[in-house]
Formats: sequence, structure tokens, C-alpha cells
Amino acid sequence: MWERKQLKESAKITFKRFYWKAVLVSFIAFMLTGGMSQVVNSASDLQDTYNSSYSENYTEEYEDEYSELEDAGTGIIEDLFANGLVLFFVNAIILVLILSLLIKLFIAYPVAIGKNNYFMGIREEEKPIKTILSAYKSGKLKSSVFTMFTMDIFIYLWSLLLLIPGIVKSYEYRMIPYILSENPNISRKRAFEISKNMMNGNKWSTFELDLSFIGWHILSICTLGLLSIFYVNPYVESTNAELYAYLREDALEKGYAQESELIGF
Repeated sequence: MWERKQLKESAKITFKRFYWKAVLVSFIAFMLTGGMSQVVNSASDLQDTYNSSYSENYTEEYEDEYSELEDAGTGIIEDLFANGLVLFFVNAIILVLILSLLIKLFIAYPVAIGKNNYFMGIREEEKPIKTILSAYKSGKLKSSVFTMFTMDIFIYLWSLLLLIPGIVKSYEYRMIPYILSENPNISRKRAFEISKNMMNGNKWSTFELDLSFIGWHILSICTLGLLSIFYVNPYVESTNAELYAYLREDALEKGYAQESELIGF
């Protein structure tokens, strides 16, 4: 059984060997996945704020005019104008949602796969930063993205039942992005099966591993995120790579997967 301390020590040794590249890759991955999603969400929040503020100001400024129009029997015009505003903001929200989905499909998923490929690769040797784009060069981008999208949909559906089942499933599927980074030709079904077998009996320990980084994340907040950029993010990514390396070896030894499926990095 793997130990947190051992994984973390190995992770430190690995990412410090190629420190600046590891920092840059983890930063790029954050900006193109989590960071970009935050931008889209912020745009959505800004739209909601503008909508609320505009409605309040418009109501105050034209309250008298509204009253006169109603008295004159022209309430239909007001209704049409209001419906037009509603339609505008509904379209804006739909546009933001579509943009968010496109970013997820064509940027976040491929970059996440490429990032995993990089951090697994540097365990053995130096890798170029462009490794983060490996999913785009695999020739199997469509199937990899579909598998990642299916994974997120399943987690979301399980979360609709209760929070706990969603969390459990997220850990069950946790190794899918690593499996895809290693073998983009693998089928969706096998990726799910192998990840499930890998995480069987390891979900709680992995949850504890994640919790062990809370202190670092708190310190990062105190440094306005600088600590995350220059230490925590590459540290976490390297630790997760060490975890996958152990589970991968265990899966091959126990026959959960074949070497023809987990072909290496």
C-alpha cells in the first residue's frame, strides 16, 4: 500500500529537477482550465449584476413615465420592451454557457490530459513544455474529449442524487485523465473500468492525500496565489503523478490492465 509521505517525497524530487518547466506547465494548465472557467463565470456574474443594476436605475428614472403610459393605455409597449430585455439577457446567458462548454471541450480537457502526460513523463526524463499539447497531436482528440465529457456528466448525475455519491464517483473516475494521457486509443469503457479498479480500496486514502494539501492552499491565499504558482501547484501535480504511477504498476501486476493498454509515457 502506498504512503502519502513517500509519494510527496518522490514528487518533490521530481518537480525540483525540472522546476521552472514544471511551474510553467502547471501555471498554463491552471490558466487554460480552472483560470479560464473563472473568467467565464465572472463574466456571467457581471452580466447578472449589470442586469440587476440596470433594472433598478431604469425603474427609478422612468417611474413617472411608466405611470403615464399605463394611464394612457399603452401598457402593451412596456410589456414588449420588458420582454425584449428578458430575451436579451436570456440570450447572453445561453451564449456564456455555450462558450463555457466549448472552452471545456476544446481547451480544458486536452490541456488536462497533456499536463498529466508531462508530469508523468518527467518522472523518467526531461520533457519539453509543448508536451502539454500532446492530446492535440494524438490523433484521438475527439474520443479523448468525449470520454472526459462523459466522466463529468456521470459525476454530475451522481451528484444530483446526493453530494456524497458524486464525490465518491469523482474519486472512482480520477485516473481516467491519466489513462487517456498514456493511451489516447483506449476505449471509453476500458478507461472507466481500469480507473474503477485502480481506485478500488484507494478512494479514502486519496481523499486524505488531497486533504493533506489544505495547509499549503491556505498559505497560498495569504500570498495572493504566488505560493500556488511557484510551489503548491507543481507539487500537487507531481504528487498525483506519483500516485498514478503506483496504481498503474499495481493494476498491471494484478491484471486489471494489460501493457498493451497502459503503454507508457
